[in-house]
Amino acid sequence: MDPKSLIHRYLIGEVSESEAAELDRLLEADSDLRREFVIAAAMDTGLREVAFEQAIDDVVDPARESALATTTESAGKVSAGKNGLPSIVLVTAASILAIFFVAPAWLFPQSEDSATVATLLSAENAAWESSLPTTPGSELAPGLMKLVAGIATVQFRSGAEVMIEAPANLVLISPMRGRLLDGAAVVSVPKPAIGFVLETPDGYVVDHGTEFAVKVAGQGKPSAFEVIKGEISVHLVSTGENVRLTDRQSASISDQQLTSFDGQLPEETLEATHQVLRVGTEGRATSVIRNNKRKKRNHPDLLMIKRGAAGPWDQRALCGFDVSDVDFETMKSARLRLNLVPSGLGFATRLPKINRFAVYGLTNKAKSDWVIESLWEDAPGPEDGVLLGTFEIPRSVQRGSFGIENETLLEFLKTHSDSPVTLIIDRLTGQIDGEGPGLVHAFASDSHPEASGPILEFSPQQKN
Repeated sequence: MDPKSLIHRYLIGEVSESEAAELDRLLEADSDLRREFVIAAAMDTGLREVAFEQAIDDVVDPARESALATTTESAGKVSAGKNGLPSIVLVTAASILAIFFVAPAWLFPQSEDSATVATLLSAENAAWESSLPTTPGSELAPGLMKLVAGIATVQFRSGAEVMIEAPANLVLISPMRGRLLDGAAVVSVPKPAIGFVLETPDGYVVDHGTEFAVKVAGQGKPSAFEVIKGEISVHLVSTGENVRLTDRQSASISDQQLTSFDGQLPEETLEATHQVLRVGTEGRATSVIRNNKRKKRNHPDLLMIKRGAAGPWDQRALCGFDVSDVDFETMKSARLRLNLVPSGLGFATRLPKINRFAVYGLTNKAKSDWVIESLWEDAPGPEDGVLLGTFEIPRSVQRGSFGIENETLLEFLKTHSDSPVTLIIDRLTGQIDGEGPGLVHAFASDSHPEASGPILEFSPQQKN
């Protein structure tokens, strides 16, 4: 294995006993490699530039080479310690530990709470899924911060600031180390934090001062780096390859390849997708309410759905589609897409945590002549059709795209394409707390000012 890869595996605690022995042999034979090991170890533990220079001088000083060799020989040239660590590594590490005892106190600032590694500096319209505190000003222990929406800035105790853009997953490791699993970030590193390390799924970047941008597409996908100002080094773990970048230079890494660029990264492009055929309701969509008090509870911009404890305010939605122009022989899938919007009615806390909705296809032709103003008794219900599929919405969610996509829906639309089809949307779950006003779920109708109304999306078969 490449020596640099061995050093990296040792520092992150993944080195095997045989790899430790190999690293032992390489370090004993190569003083330059010992120098690289000390630099990497110093960065990993958060030493500053002064410590880097002292550690390097201590290890490679010719006057001390013989003493190092003597100590190594007495420990056993290629033997591993009780914990499987190579002896030469222990000797080198000892020289680093010595720096901790003689270094000035300002080199290693201590926080009031040594368990915290960072502070949440700011949050802009941020939404989180994180067990760590998410209030600006909060002290943060090591752990995962999942930013679902917005922008947030995390300041590590070393002084390094990482501004992340949602969606992003940032792991806080130590005051001098973080890991971006996915998402985009801009990292600003002042002088006291030089050596800050930001890991990505396939490698890591070491900052040598000032500012850089990084974008991670996720596990198994390329990561991109661009120097805004200053200097960084980008490392590819799988091969041990690395490159230094300065102002306006950039690089990308994947599992087996590191590519550098003079200038900014090439513009991103979107992957070509197949054409999707979309069919709307053309205004033929409505809600019906059990007590028929339409003017009090219905709204033309909303398709409203509710199932209460008592029943008189129950609502369901009806959607009509003309699919006569769809060439079903060329279609491989069909999806009903509904856009959830807030209704402003009722309490979400009176519903189960997960609410299930059902979509039925109307088969009772006697009910196919429903109109926008239909009464509950005249409108089609679940008993007038067949179940095509179900979907779920958490009670905490009141915006988003939902619906069904399956073979049952495609086959139903195909066999009923000779006339307009009707889909019935009903909520299967009722409220769990009393008979008061539980939440009314609402989907956008065609007249909604912000979201699109119900749509059937057909995806054609791929051509060879």
